[in-house]
Amino acid sequence: MIKNNQNNPVTKKELVEVLGTFTEDVLLPAMEHIMDEKIDTKLSQHTHEMKAYIDSKLSDQKGDIIEYIKGEHTDEMKRYIDSTLDSKLADQKGDIISVVKGDRERDKSWKLKNLDILKRNKLANPKELELLADFAR
Repeated sequence: MIKNNQNNPVTKKELVEVLGTFTEDVLLPAMEHIMDEKIDTKLSQHTHEMKAYIDSKLSDQKGDIIEYIKGEHTDEMKRYIDSTLDSKLADQKGDIISVVKGDRERDKSWKLKNLDILKRNKLANPKELELLADFAR
């Protein structure tokens, strides 16, 4: 067991306090300095690489983008854009229709259930129920 200057054993509390102070005053600042140094170096390197990559990609497309914005895009580009959109829409058409049909069916089912609840509990008069039934169908 470690003894302090007064020949008394060091308590766990004292040891934790000394180690905690050492960690906060010495270890953590040193680790922070090392991490900041390494992270800053890596980030600046990757930031430069990403900027160069994005700049090269944008410069490749700059002319086409400017032509398209000005409305001076070529017929070939227009056909490509139209065919791409048409094919993507055609691929999604079935999915869109099924979602819309499903939504309509759920909506109709919900309205009919509400109408049935109103009928069972006699919460509306027959004329109102008839109007609601027409609306639900």
